[in-house]
Parts: sequence; structure tokens; C-alpha cells
Amino acid sequence: MALNRAKKEAIYNAYLDVLRRTQGMVVTEYRGMSMKDLTAIRKALRAVDGSYTVVKNTIFKIALRETGFAAPDDLFAGPVAVALAHSDVAKVTKTLLGIKDQPLLVLKGAVMGQTVFKAEQLEALAAMPTLEEARAMLIGTLQSAATSFLALISTPAQNLVRVLKAYSDKLQGSSDAA
Repeated sequence: MALNRAKKEAIYNAYLDVLRRTQGMVVTEYRGMSMKDLTAIRKALRAVDGSYTVVKNTIFKIALRETGFAAPDDLFAGPVAVALAHSDVAKVTKTLLGIKDQPLLVLKGAVMGQTVFKAEQLEALAAMPTLEEARAMLIGTLQSAATSFLALISTPAQNLVRVLKAYSDKLQGSSDAA
């Protein structure tokens, strides 16, 4: 069934709206899946702030380019559904890799901004720290650096205090002896 221009424009605008709130996506093939299978995947992705939708490839690629995402032709060929990550692409990827009861779910790759991951790179993407983990690591690094810096700048002052104390004790010892 051919889509008229108004329907295509409505689909395009819906894609733009969702892509503006998306951090990245995992591109999958859904060939042969039942509605029950698609619903199970959607449920699993909702738990990690993701969504799963079948897309019209040509319209979706245009929307991707408009919103600053890469739109590789090899990923968007054939029956495609995308798992959209609204907050954390690594969590969405981990979730999809963890779905073992869906043999028809084929992961083709992922897109994060202009970066494209092929299917064999998805394990590495899933191993990336979550946003919360990355923030915690950054804060730990900053705190460690600040502590080291404070220790570094306070050491000369502590040494000076020790020298002055020793000198004072020496002077006091010589005045007591006199």
C-alpha cells in the first residue's frame, strides 16, 4: 500500500520528534517475528528507558540526517526495527544482547551520533559504562587529583613549619642553657 504525501510527512515528523529525544539506537532485523515477540522486546526495552519500533527505511534515514545521526545504507536495508535509547545506549544494547529467547532478532549494528557500530562491535558497546558509572568514575578521578594536589602543595608548608619549629626549639634550648 503506497503512502500519500500527508502520511509520509506525518511519519517523518514523528521520527523527528522521537530522534530529538534519543541518545542512539540499535538497528535490528525483525523478519518473521510475531506481534507477541515484538511486544516482549518492547517490554524489555521499556525497563531500560528504551523503545522498539519498526521503521520506514527511506523516511527514517532522512529524519536521521536531519537530526545529526549517521544513516548508513547497509544498516537500513530490508525489514528494519530500531531500539531507541532515550538515555543510555549501552543499557539498551546489553538488554538486546541478553534476549536469548528471540532467535529471529538479528542485531545489525548501532548508531550514536555520527558513530556507526557494526554487529560485531555491539559487545564492546554493551561493555561501555552507563552514564551513572561514567559520572562516578569522573568524580573519583577529580577527587583523587584534588587530594594529590592538596598533598603536593601542603608538603612544602609542612616542611617549613618543621624547620621553623626545630630552629625555635634550638634557639629556646640555647637561651635555656645560658
